[in-house]
Amino acid sequence: MSHAGHGGGGGSSGITVREDPFLAEVYWMFAGGIIAIATLVNLKEHIEFKIRMRQVVSGKWDPARPKNALSKTFATITAIAREFVNYPIPLIRRREGWRGKILTWFPRLTHLPPFGYLWLMASNLTLLLAIVFFGYDVNNGRMYETIGVRAGWMTVTQLPLVFLMAGKANIVGFLTGTSYERLNWMHRSVSRCLFITALTHMAYYLRSWARFDYIDRKLEIDIHSRRGLGAFLVLAWLMVSSVAPLRRWRYELFVLHHMIGAIGFLVIVWMHVPVEAQLYVWFPVALWAFDRTVRWGFLAYHNLSIFHPKPASSSTKRPSVFACKALFTPMADRTTRITIRNPPMTWRPGQHAFLSCHSLAPLQSHPFTISSLPSDGVLEFVVRAHSGSTGKVHNHACCLPPQSSECKTVFLDGPYGRLRPLEQFDSVILLAGSTGASFCIPLLRDLIRLRELGKPLVTRRIRFVWVVKSRGQVRWFSKALGAALESVFNTNASAPNPGRRLEIEASIYVTCDLELTSEIDGSSSATSSKTTPRLSSDTQLDGRTEKDAAQIEEAEQTSCGPNGTCCCRAVVEDEDSISPSACCCCTTTTPPSSPPKLSRAQTSTSSVHRTLSLPPSVNFLAGRPMVRNLIQKELERARGESAVVVCGPLGLVQATREAAVGLSDERAVHKGTGAQGVGFPLPLLHRA
Repeated sequence: MSHAGHGGGGGSSGITVREDPFLAEVYWMFAGGIIAIATLVNLKEHIEFKIRMRQVVSGKWDPARPKNALSKTFATITAIAREFVNYPIPLIRRREGWRGKILTWFPRLTHLPPFGYLWLMASNLTLLLAIVFFGYDVNNGRMYETIGVRAGWMTVTQLPLVFLMAGKANIVGFLTGTSYERLNWMHRSVSRCLFITALTHMAYYLRSWARFDYIDRKLEIDIHSRRGLGAFLVLAWLMVSSVAPLRRWRYELFVLHHMIGAIGFLVIVWMHVPVEAQLYVWFPVALWAFDRTVRWGFLAYHNLSIFHPKPASSSTKRPSVFACKALFTPMADRTTRITIRNPPMTWRPGQHAFLSCHSLAPLQSHPFTISSLPSDGVLEFVVRAHSGSTGKVHNHACCLPPQSSECKTVFLDGPYGRLRPLEQFDSVILLAGSTGASFCIPLLRDLIRLRELGKPLVTRRIRFVWVVKSRGQVRWFSKALGAALESVFNTNASAPNPGRRLEIEASIYVTCDLELTSEIDGSSSATSSKTTPRLSSDTQLDGRTEKDAAQIEEAEQTSCGPNGTCCCRAVVEDEDSISPSACCCCTTTTPPSSPPKLSRAQTSTSSVHRTLSLPPSVNFLAGRPMVRNLIQKELERARGESAVVVCGPLGLVQATREAAVGLSDERAVHKGTGAQGVGFPLPLLHRA
């Protein structure tokens, strides 16, 4: 921002333009208005939750179903708004050729971000540019520096909003009921808008100086201009280094340099802007200090044993300064279970925490979903090993002797994450892919626990779907899932009122386990990778096109599993009537002469259920689910608002979002059973 003045007063065509500081305040009127609207929506959802819980206690039926004109009006507006906000715009469907190369670097480009996010970002940028150029003639050379001053004011006024959306101890998140990781998307989009206005600010000054060939001389004699150029270069580097591939390449390095760069940018901007604009620099500093103070306070409370005194014991072992000791247990498919006994914090199902183990991975902290409930008395994480720290953790667990009780000191930061209480929905649909079950199974268990304890519960029906590659992945949560399902069966059997029973239907789809798939299909040779011919990816199956199959593609696009085993990549369109012609085989160029039959696992005491400690009611299927059909069946049975929760690979998340939005629009809010709307509590990728 130049020292040339405020640029207020006159304008072109006789238009009177207010001073730049006032226009900066106008921008915050709009930004504050959006935050206020989101806060009111959060308040409305909270009041709605209280009303439904009160109706359950008073014995009213179908609390999640609107019963009067006012509630139906709110439900209609909410449903339309959700469809508008959550609609994902398809972009790249096919994965061969140049499209596949693009998706390798930018896997999210199968769809653009949800329409609501795009609309919000476009509205913000439009408002900024409208304020920057309002009242000025862009072709008038005498106004170049005046436009540059205005653009500088609109750049600095965005700084508080950038930092408001960045912190984990987030004030906006508290008001709007939104978790920090979803607001982080807004942090990045506002930062890009800030970069555009900063570029406009610098470009108009350079354009003005270039008319007189004065750029080099101006930068040589004017330290103020050099500071402005330096601030822009730091901002440009922050933008370039924040691109997703670079951000994921070395995330810890990105966080460190991003923080240093942000501090340097604020310092240079503070030196560059006039005194009356420095408020917009000090406010981000205050936000950053608040976020760090709160986080460090909770970090100390959760991790120092002085805040968690243990009862005296006969042990002479010297007590540790740190409170969290973790037990590492290796599991199938390069996965580690991390268990912390006597956890120093409480949490809600669906939340996550940042975990650090500096003795194994120094100076690294990663978010993992908490896979246990507070009632379990332990804090557990199920972590899939990749490169980096998760691989080191798994290697350490594998080196321990069997049944080892050796623990290591770990540090916790959290819990984080916000989720609308699922007990307020009539039907709950939980879809998990691989370790995404660490998010969905605690939600399932919590609903069952509420039923066991006789707590208010609107939910009548739960549909749980889990997509795994192998038997080993099922074992991650088979005991917890089996115990929960047996518990609800016993609770339903003793329920005096059949209408208050909780219905649960659970299905496990297996895609890459030769032995388990053979047991499910009832054929030992059905999936042999050496003898079974394979289908071309362009072949249609029962009228299903490649577009349908692409919706439920998993993150890994290979068609064969480890050790050359065959992956069952057929799509199960209907669990209740599985077509004999549906193929369970790998993907190659030659169609099979006699495709194997996909079959539902027998509900008798099958060997699969016995070995995995699961009740016979769990449906085992070979293949992948048709997400749209699963959701549609549940919505047709619903007698009130339903919730769709998904956690897993990007393909599953995108397919679920697209199906839920499409079905919500197709059914509207008064069709079929009259159930009002479909909620999307938290569609996201899993942290494991």
